[in-house]
Amino acid sequence: MKRIFKAICTLVISSFACVGVSYAQDAYPSKAIKLIVPLGAGGATDVVARVVAAKLSQRLGQQVVVENRPGAEGVIGVNAGAKADPDGYTLVLGSSTTLAANYHLRKSLPFHPVNDLAPVSMALKDFYNVLVINPNVPAKNLKEFIAYAKANPGKLNYGTATVGSKICMEMFRTMAGIDLKMISYKSSPQALNDLIGGQIQVICEPVATSVPNIKADKIRSIGVTSLTRVQQAPDLPTVAELGLPGFEYSAWVGVFAPAKTPQAIIDRLSREIESVLKDPETDAKIRSIGAAPMIGNSKQLAELLNQEIARAGKVVKDAGIQPE
Repeated sequence: MKRIFKAICTLVISSFACVGVSYAQDAYPSKAIKLIVPLGAGGATDVVARVVAAKLSQRLGQQVVVENRPGAEGVIGVNAGAKADPDGYTLVLGSSTTLAANYHLRKSLPFHPVNDLAPVSMALKDFYNVLVINPNVPAKNLKEFIAYAKANPGKLNYGTATVGSKICMEMFRTMAGIDLKMISYKSSPQALNDLIGGQIQVICEPVATSVPNIKADKIRSIGVTSLTRVQQAPDLPTVAELGLPGFEYSAWVGVFAPAKTPQAIIDRLSREIESVLKDPETDAKIRSIGAAPMIGNSKQLAELLNQEIARAGKVVKDAGIQPE
């Protein structure tokens, strides 16, 4: 009898424990969720993050608050996300640049892109850029700019606030065989403002923020970084068609959580983010700023990150970029 009684008690206790776990999972989220954007406010990534956050807030029934943590080419923001409590209430945007490229461009990182972060969901792809110059530069197109740069080695400056823009410019510099000086900025809008003001001569800028300024004659395009013309600016030729065959640069973005975040929470967030990205209104807004939704769960994002780390290593090596 004692054995039977003990077994019944164990069963009852286990049942209540299971109910408690289920309730805790069902109750998530019970407060606001923070989404860290490791770049400055006003950039293309920030704009998209706010679109997704607004829709995700509606689906979760709790506010998803975007917090910009720019600096150190995304390292500060990503590190804050990696070091947060793994309770599902802090998420961070990671990308092919802030995670994969940074892994090869820096001698050391305060976080490991694979070990310290839990992939949650794919989010965005096809973040193409435009190589843009200040209108006072005596060059009307790509070939003229390359010729001018070769005639003035080391005298032209390019601005960069992200690892992505740095790799883009270094790929361009290497393939064109020109010598450009790098000027680092805390945020992309600052670099764009200095380009417009004439303090620097060229940058690799997202399509979304380039096109309005190109149309306003504040900056001049010398080529889009896609292999074929982009939908948002079909009148702008690509770098590849203007003289550097094969030149292509784009970035992707995913949502990550601190390592050891419960899988049940990750699965819930992954499903909700997928629904947000499939929403026609969200899709249209994402495409309007020069990107495209990228659907994929946590496992697919983990595979993509590992592939990107390998690819970024090759790009950095081929471009001869030395880790800092």
